[in-house]
Parts: sequence; structure tokens; C-alpha cells
Amino acid sequence: MFSTAKQIAVSLYEYAHLLGHPSHWPLLLHPERQHAARADQIHLEAALDWLCRAQDAGGGRGVSAGYFLRRGWMPPYPETTGYIIPTLLACRDLGADYVDRARRMGDWEIEIQLPTGGVRGGIGLNDYPIVFNTGQVMLGWCALFRHTEDERYLHAARCAADWLVDAQEQDGRWLRHTYLEAPRAYHSRVAWPLLELSSLCGKERYREAAQRFLSWLLPQQRENGFFPHMALQPQALPITHTIAYTLRGLLESARLLGDDGRAAHAAALHATEQLLSRHPHLVESGHLSAALNADWQGQSPHMCLTGNAQLALILYALSSHTTAPFARAARALVQRLKTHHALTGRHPGLRGGLPSSHPLGGDYVPYAILNWGTKFFADALLVAAKTPPH
Repeated sequence: MFSTAKQIAVSLYEYAHLLGHPSHWPLLLHPERQHAARADQIHLEAALDWLCRAQDAGGGRGVSAGYFLRRGWMPPYPETTGYIIPTLLACRDLGADYVDRARRMGDWEIEIQLPTGGVRGGIGLNDYPIVFNTGQVMLGWCALFRHTEDERYLHAARCAADWLVDAQEQDGRWLRHTYLEAPRAYHSRVAWPLLELSSLCGKERYREAAQRFLSWLLPQQRENGFFPHMALQPQALPITHTIAYTLRGLLESARLLGDDGRAAHAAALHATEQLLSRHPHLVESGHLSAALNADWQGQSPHMCLTGNAQLALILYALSSHTTAPFARAARALVQRLKTHHALTGRHPGLRGGLPSSHPLGGDYVPYAILNWGTKFFADALLVAAKTPPH
């Protein structure tokens, strides 16, 4: 009885805190609320404006991890600041200061890079390096070097890559300096930046490390296209966010490997075809459960909006390689995401940012507007604009 009463008291306290700001009330009192979708360009500009406000809230350099209804704006997040850089560079024609903002992000990442070359884990300035985070920041440095030819970004990326190669196991996995010291299928997004860097500086060492990881991962794919080790925690069900991380890493690695990447591309295509075959309603509804089991069946009542934005990108990328209605499914995901994207409102942390989950209190980072979800939504809108309607 005491335990139950205490839990109720804690829940009431948290809910009262969430209700503390009047701007939160519509979200909390109407958690299933959806908005009228507007033109893609309007949503894109609003998402980019939110990312700029998140950078300003983080001190003008690193990007705040997001606006959390319980805590307000969070400290800057090194990992996701890194991969927001390519998004701002891709949108440089839409904002006069986007290149400057991207450079400030990259310069901040250099200043806080650990002496070993690794990138700090977690939100804020922690002293431990994490493999995955290091790869994501490398994507930003590589993009900045391509745009500016500033050798500082290439040097930082090479220091990070050297640390990654030294941390890699002989069989290609990464275990040390990973969350819970467990292998991850989505370290395909670490192979990808190693290949990006190899293409820029010609270092075979980085290409070989990426290929070693893929040689470990690809044989584990099951007949139905599913990969083990896609979850954030060992033995847990993967969510669409980390599933999409895995598939995107495979696709980008395949692109950079050329003929040597055919197996990685085929694996990503097979997994995506199998996922869509289990969820044919996706083509019309844009709805997908946040967690999927090894048979690709939905296991949660909420959606991970971040993962849905990422999956739209994958479906668009693969749409020319299959007879399956990938482009239609991608468009449905984007259209549905727009209905969860608030374009109006006075609160700078809510307007233009993509909620983590729908409903907002869903299991994936509840009651939060995340910088990475908003970034992937912006990326999906950019690709949608370039894709002919189907």
C-alpha cells in the first residue's frame, strides 16, 4: 500500500511539474492531438528554425539535446550535434547563417574532443568516449571538410578514426567503449563514417576496419531480413530508431564501397522489404509501432516519431530498387509526421520541433522534443522534395 501511495504521489508531482508551463497544457491535456499538415517547405523551415533555437539554447555552439517538458532545454549533445552539421550544410541555400552555424558546431566538437581522439558519450561534457558517438561526429567533420577544405576538420576526423580502429575487436565488432559493452548492429553507422573518411584521405586502414565490421554483421542476418543486436539494450526489442540506424549505415556503406558493397545493399533492401510486407497498412496510414520483434511485428502502442522519419529516408533511398511501394510508404510516413509537428505556438522549445513519441508520453524519451528527431524529419522533408510523386 505504501509503495503504491508513494508511486501515485511521485506521478502526481511529475504531472504537476509538466503542467507548470501553460504552453505544455495543450500537449498534456490532448496527447492524441494532431495538427493540419502544411506544405513540406513550411514544415522544413520550421524544423530548421527549431534546430537553430536549440543551438542558441545550448550556448550557440553545440546543439541542446532537446526541450524536455520536465526539465526545459537540455545541455548540448556532442553525438547528435555532429550529425546535424550535414543537415545545415545541405540546407545552406535556405538560411544565410546555416554554414556559420555548422562551422560553430564543428569547431566546438574539436574543442571538446578527448585527447585519445574519441568523442564524449552522453549529453553534456562527460569524460568517457563512446564508439557510436565518435562515428556520428566524424560525419559532421567530413561534411565540413568537403565544404570548406579546412584541414582542421580532416585532422579531427582522422584522430577519431584512429581511436575507433584501435578500439575494434579482431572480428570486427566494437565492444569496448560501447553502451553496456555489447555489440550493436547499428555500428554500421560507425562503418559509414570510416568509409567517408577513407574516401577523403585515401587511408585503406579505415576502409578495412569498416569492411571487418560488415563481415561480422552481414552473416547474422536472418532469413526474414531481421538482424540481432539492433536494440539499445541486449535482449530488449529494437525500436524503429535503432533499426533505421542499422539499415542506413548499411546503405551508406554500400554506396561508398561500390562493387564491394553489394551484399550490404542487398541486406538493407531485404530487411526493408520484409518490414513493409508485415506492415502493408503503412503505405496508407504512416503508422508504425515503435518496437518490433524478430518477426517484424509491432509490440508497442506508441510510435517512435524519430524512427519513422529515419525509415522514410531509407524507403526513399531504396524505392528505385524494388517493385514494392517504398516511395508511397515514405510519403505516408512524412505526411503523418507533419500532423505531429506543431507550426504555431509561442514556446520556442515546442514550436517547430518533432516530439519523440506519439503519444508524447510514449516509452521512447517521453515528454521530449529531440534535436535528432527534428534533424531526421528535416532530412526526410528535403528528400521528399526531390522525389517525384508516386
